[in-house]
Amino acid sequence: MIRYKNISFALRLNILALLLFTITFTTTGCFNIGPNAMKREWLKYNNVISNIEDQQNLLNLVKLRYNDSPKMLAVTNINSQLLLGTEDSGASYSFSERATPVGNRFNFSLFPKYEDKPTITYQPLQGEKFVKSMLEQISLDVLLLLNNSGWSVERIFRLCVQDINGIRNAPGASGPTPDYAPEYKDFLTVAKLMRTLQKRNLSNVEYELVNGKSTLVFSLAKEALELSETYKLVEMLRLTPGKTEYPIRMNDVDHNPNLIRLRTRSVMGILYLLSQSVEVPQEDVRRGKLTTTKYEDGLPFNWGDLFSDLFQIKSSSEKPSDAFVSIKYRGHWFYIDDTDVESKRTYALFSQIFAIQAGKIEIERPTLTLPIGG
Repeated sequence: MIRYKNISFALRLNILALLLFTITFTTTGCFNIGPNAMKREWLKYNNVISNIEDQQNLLNLVKLRYNDSPKMLAVTNINSQLLLGTEDSGASYSFSERATPVGNRFNFSLFPKYEDKPTITYQPLQGEKFVKSMLEQISLDVLLLLNNSGWSVERIFRLCVQDINGIRNAPGASGPTPDYAPEYKDFLTVAKLMRTLQKRNLSNVEYELVNGKSTLVFSLAKEALELSETYKLVEMLRLTPGKTEYPIRMNDVDHNPNLIRLRTRSVMGILYLLSQSVEVPQEDVRRGKLTTTKYEDGLPFNWGDLFSDLFQIKSSSEKPSDAFVSIKYRGHWFYIDDTDVESKRTYALFSQIFAIQAGKIEIERPTLTLPIGG
């Protein structure tokens, strides 16, 4: 509190002028608080929502590996209210009859402040439409979209395709962990050969008119026909050699040497597939908390062989220090290493596929709305 006793009239005028200047400066400065606060809060919300979605996806992958039921929540609305005001830090004045005016001391300050009071709305992803979108096969249109977006055809096929011309890509892994070892090695070879041709810009996937009908086609450049990679690819797929175009069809049963037959996974199938990559603590294996996959001779199958250079979820008894995303579940930490570039790329591809499929439907009720703030 300012006490005016023994203060000269001139000094009072100086104090008043200082007060007016401080208030004017503070009030004028408030005009910049809103935009600056918006910049800060926007980035905070963006980062937090992104991190929560990553943790939720990781948690669901770990749950599927343990044969537990996954659950999904989506942030559907954020209503943020910004309240502006000022905070008085107080004022003080020291006076001495013997002191010169320069020796007198006066302190006064006002600080602008703002409060962010958001209301965040969560909705569970559920209902008939959502379940159907998760269980229906990924369409050829989605494969084309991903291919044209610059994704590796090898990564797309390893993730989304479970059978090409009868060559199997661990179809049993599209559901709960199987107890038998999957077939996948020939498929990996096919996917890598297709990637080799793609990197050399000698192959493409595109729509063309075939017999007057728009058809998705796997096409080869003429110069590709002389390559050993093309010979091997055509041989493995049991295709007619020397052709530059092979129409692609979904779910055909009978083999046709002039066509490529694909059977794709669903989003749920991809989730189950990726869940097989979870590095399970040996303690949980010994206690029989999850399914153990074995060869016919009874030896355990190593899922890491299937996911080489594709995806890996590690586990640890301690919280990881350098994780892209981590979650604690059943007393252990599960995480994707921040230096594991291939896993991060595969996760980004899955996130795009999930967004495409989930975007086809409207989110169902019930809703849970939580007001946050003091």
